[in-house]
Amino acid sequence: MGCAGDGLTVERDTDVLDTWFSSGLYPFAVFGWPEQTPDLERFYPLDLMETGHDILFFWVGRMVMLGIALTGKLPFSEVMLHGVICDSQGRKMSKSLGNVVDPLHLIHGASLDKLEEELVGSENQGNISPEERELAWQGLVSEFPAGIPAHG
Repeated sequence: MGCAGDGLTVERDTDVLDTWFSSGLYPFAVFGWPEQTPDLERFYPLDLMETGHDILFFWVGRMVMLGIALTGKLPFSEVMLHGVICDSQGRKMSKSLGNVVDPLHLIHGASLDKLEEELVGSENQGNISPEERELAWQGLVSEFPAGIPAHG
């Protein structure tokens, strides 16, 4: 972590649910579970879950496992997979990978310096690796050699 371990204190936050875990609870928790509410009775289980193939295990699998374990029911009867939009290198479009265009940049414009600054910020925050930053930078320079022009 870039610091001496002997001076480091790590403390667990007592009020945080893991994103993937909490999303597994979502199909029934929003209807008042664990109470047997009229909304839970009326709306759970759902008919359809629509998602991308890339999060089947992380999200849909957890919803199924937790739904069966905690309610005794599958959370939905069908799963519809939608397409995933990819960049020119075949990577999923993602803000954290730096391969999407910020709508505000289309309105106000953004220089290459600004775009590079944002990529470096993503790397410094641990969202992307140096290799991903370099790949994203190459894509930006290739597609927007003079930066993104303002259209607003």
